[in-house]
Amino acid sequence: MLHIVLSAPLAASPKIVNGDKESGFPSAVSLGVESGDSRFSACSGNLITPRVVLTAAHCGADYPMDVVVAWGTTFIGDDIDDYQASIGFESGVIHPDYSPLEGAILPDNDVAILILEEDAPVRPSWIVLRDLVNADDTGADVISVGFGSTGADGSGSGTKRSAEMTVDGFRQGFIISESATNTDGSQICSGDSGGPMFHLAPDGVWEQWGVHSWGDQDCLVSSGSTRIDQQREWILEQVIAVHGTADFCEINGWYGDGLCDARCAQEDPDCALALDSADTGEPSVEEPKGRCSSAPAKAGWLAAGLAGLLLLRRRATA
Repeated sequence: MLHIVLSAPLAASPKIVNGDKESGFPSAVSLGVESGDSRFSACSGNLITPRVVLTAAHCGADYPMDVVVAWGTTFIGDDIDDYQASIGFESGVIHPDYSPLEGAILPDNDVAILILEEDAPVRPSWIVLRDLVNADDTGADVISVGFGSTGADGSGSGTKRSAEMTVDGFRQGFIISESATNTDGSQICSGDSGGPMFHLAPDGVWEQWGVHSWGDQDCLVSSGSTRIDQQREWILEQVIAVHGTADFCEINGWYGDGLCDARCAQEDPDCALALDSADTGEPSVEEPKGRCSSAPAKAGWLAAGLAGLLLLRRRATA
């Protein structure tokens, strides 16, 4: 996680909530390193197409992208020790105008795209397709999902968890969420960088609003997630470069798949069929199973992963 040391006093009795594991939001993935039976989770991400993972730029900015691609792995599932699939990377790109956190200066354009070697076996999620408006969207309920730790000590990473949070405002391209207004004082923490912040839209669709970017040293005060609406043009350019189109329903095979997707760029034939039946045709909504701390990860995740694997090997041979 990119840490910011805040000078303001902590909110009254804030706490990290160690709730139930999150078994929903299958598009949320862990980013780390795997070697044999050893694996390490260092950042989080979200599948916005079967091949495209959206994450934070600082998760891989300390290393050449070819090194990240060669060593990195995406873990799909609820836990890296019991994952549904692990898929390597074909390529990746960091936002060309990314600048890292320096002291009290917040990062800029903290987003990156990683391209998988093959299609992921889970349904991707939508990104927000409208502009977020401060007056209308401040106070909105969101769910942050990640594979980070459950506290500042770094424990608990590698398991998918969620946090019920609120949008407390917008600042310098970030969605700000304060622990004092979140359910049980929950907050994102180390290892959740790059993970998705979801909002349940009026049409019943979970859409990604933010990418976890930074938080305070102890995961107790506040955090900032990069606004997807302000990065949408660059994100769509990367999707087009991979798939040749930005029509997510075409990319994801959602036309005529038996589920009405009213958001499709073209009319989904399933929606017309739904109108002729008793079925409402509303998209299914995945309810989060639990909440606890979710959050930003430490920069240099590849080094941390390699160090973690080395430590495991030393223990195994000790």
